[in-house]
Amino acid sequence: MKRRLTIGVIVAECYRSYTSETMCGILAQSERADCNVIVLAVKNNFQPPVTPHNYHETALFQLVKSSEFDGFLFDRNTINNQEILKQMDALLRHTGKPVMLLDSNELPYFENTVSHDPENFELLVEHMIQVHGYQKIYCLTGQKEFSQSTERLEAYCNVMQRYRLYYDESYYDYGDFWRDYPVKFAQRIISGELSKPEAVVCANDVMADALIAAFVKAGIRVPEDIAVTGFDGYLEDAQSDIALTSCKKSYYQLGTDAFRRLYSIITGRNCRRVPADRSRIQIGRSCGCIPMRPRTARSRREQRLLSDHKEWFYQSELMFEMMHTESLDSLLFVVANRAYLICHWNQLRIFLTADYLKAVWENRSYSAHKDCGEVLWCDRAGKSSGISDYPIKQSELIAYLTQGLKHPIAYYLSPLHMNERQFGIAALSFGKLPCCYQPEYCTFLSCFCLALEHLTFLKKKNINHEKSIENPQLYNLLVPLREEMQQHPEKDWSIQVLCQHTHISRSYLQRMYKIYFNKSIFEELIDFRLQKAKELLRNTELPISNIAVQCGYRSYAHFANQFKAQEGVTPSAYREQQT
Repeated sequence: MKRRLTIGVIVAECYRSYTSETMCGILAQSERADCNVIVLAVKNNFQPPVTPHNYHETALFQLVKSSEFDGFLFDRNTINNQEILKQMDALLRHTGKPVMLLDSNELPYFENTVSHDPENFELLVEHMIQVHGYQKIYCLTGQKEFSQSTERLEAYCNVMQRYRLYYDESYYDYGDFWRDYPVKFAQRIISGELSKPEAVVCANDVMADALIAAFVKAGIRVPEDIAVTGFDGYLEDAQSDIALTSCKKSYYQLGTDAFRRLYSIITGRNCRRVPADRSRIQIGRSCGCIPMRPRTARSRREQRLLSDHKEWFYQSELMFEMMHTESLDSLLFVVANRAYLICHWNQLRIFLTADYLKAVWENRSYSAHKDCGEVLWCDRAGKSSGISDYPIKQSELIAYLTQGLKHPIAYYLSPLHMNERQFGIAALSFGKLPCCYQPEYCTFLSCFCLALEHLTFLKKKNINHEKSIENPQLYNLLVPLREEMQQHPEKDWSIQVLCQHTHISRSYLQRMYKIYFNKSIFEELIDFRLQKAKELLRNTELPISNIAVQCGYRSYAHFANQFKAQEGVTPSAYREQQT
């Protein structure tokens, strides 16, 4: 099978509308190009001051070192921390793979895809002239060094010239694409330094919103006294005091264009573009129009679905259910049964570090050279493999998710941690549907991390309590013996042999072993032997009778009966499921 390209995407706050739209464009285009996509999706944007807990989300970015990636799309605008941006730039440069930025400042060592939208800005200025008859119109654009700022200012000038309306250098100014400069610009108008305009067109929604707030605070009515428009559709109506007239920027188109350019750099071939809706003016009250928000039947269904999932989520008492589990198995069972709360989900996979598993899941075997394990895989179609214990290396995680598939796949990877303690990674897929997760998914993961931390606390508490009750010296003897049993379950591990090692009576050994490890010696030995058998069934082509011998069974029938009793399938059926 020909190897499929795998593209990495580095982004923060996927649940925001403009980021989600960009991701939808990337995923739709990747499906058209038959490429896998792995999204390294951190939950926050690291805006200073960064808490220690938030900072340790950056551990996820170390996955860019995987050799499975063929190139990267990096949305630097979603990360508001210069120190972390420098670290990410260095990591990406070190990979030697092509990197495409999304509508970012120009960097000498990365390519950059910029959304060109001066035509849409012209439509907005024309709307103010044609529909409302405004003639004295000011323009507040962005920073001088940004190409978008220059393009939108030129579009303003072109329209003013086309309609033979007067303007000079006092009619326009360079802003900051943020909230600080619009306040200063408003003060110049309020103080009379600039004569009062009929309207102000701003180069983005954030500046327009800040300008309106400054006008309203000074007693200037919008739009009755001065009309204001935004641009790029960045703010939702609920985020602004007055519904903005704006021209929605096509972040979807930005995503598709960036992916196509990166694909061309990697392969030398062009990829056919997926269709996208053209940007159009969205009418708000800030220009003097009556707001209109026509919605299609499809958008109404989507909003209803999102609303239903949000309601289900906050009525589910998810935190209560997770925090009242007393074992990792029961916690994973809750996660699998509550995955329906994630809107549009297709697959959810949980990978936990070997260190964490050793701390809370002692009856499972993990090889010394494996630092991670897949413990849960559930899917919407009901073909769930359920709770598992498949050990892998974290450096091989990307290959594990993407290799051997008939169709391209896209996963959102999110870190599982509590401050600096790394528990593992969650991988979420929406199948062929190009979409993003909602904010509730972040809360879902936060509840899961709190429950993982709680299990660690319970385990330490139980161990300390048990060891403090009786004979800590015996515990120190049994731990290495148990590890030896785990690594070599095929040896003769009779009660008599263990008694010889510990120099205690048979009954006392059995009682203390059960207290310390929550299982009897024979129960653990069976677990260890079957774990080794599953590993050999997955990774070798040895005859099953030979595997039985290598796992310490003298009788194949006895091995087959124990295997089916614990796993629910025969050894041969288990091997077929893994291929």
